[in-house]
Amino acid sequence: MGAGTDAISIVVIDDQQLSRQGMVELLSAEPGIDVVGDGVLGQAEALAVRLRPDIVLLDGEVGDGHVVNGVGGLARAAPAAKLVTVIEHDDPRFVGTLISAGAHAYVLRNATRDELLVTLRAVHRDSGHVVVSVSRAQWQGMNGTNERILSHREREVIILVAAGMKNAEIASSLFISEGTVKRHLTNVYNKLGVASRMAAVKKAAALGIVSFGDSAPPDR
Repeated sequence: MGAGTDAISIVVIDDQQLSRQGMVELLSAEPGIDVVGDGVLGQAEALAVRLRPDIVLLDGEVGDGHVVNGVGGLARAAPAAKLVTVIEHDDPRFVGTLISAGAHAYVLRNATRDELLVTLRAVHRDSGHVVVSVSRAQWQGMNGTNERILSHREREVIILVAAGMKNAEIASSLFISEGTVKRHLTNVYNKLGVASRMAAVKKAAALGIVSFGDSAPPDR
């Protein structure tokens, strides 16, 4: 759409027409971004194969199983495309499932336009890593005045721990060393007053820092 040959090419997938059109209009107005196609989930693989976009932006409001299957199908059909999902809540189990299926990033639905664009550009620039996006409004809402609350990076680490990732996987996803992950976990333990991964996830959930349902990852 006239964005230029160096533009990031994006296909927008959303079963809700008004939502999809709004996203297409938002992205098309941005310099350096070229929306090359859009459609519903059932069209995603065919569009990705035919148009060969840099990124497929996939709405996550379709039933969770359908979205996970869609991400997996896209990862197999168009392995060169980066897959970014827009989701309502960053439930670590669901996020972990999306990442395992092949997603490169997720963006919360209440993220700002700038946060979405930063995520898309980061995904395009950094091949082979997972980009975790948390909306500023959500982070500020959690931060409050509680001096024991986790830092942004510590929260990212504990979300991925709750998703079942090992330290090496977390390090790769967040562009940090495994030693840095261990240091962040030590800080998390100290701030939350716990001594294990499972206890940290449970305490973080109790404080509203993460939401992972009724299960927790095993101690490692």
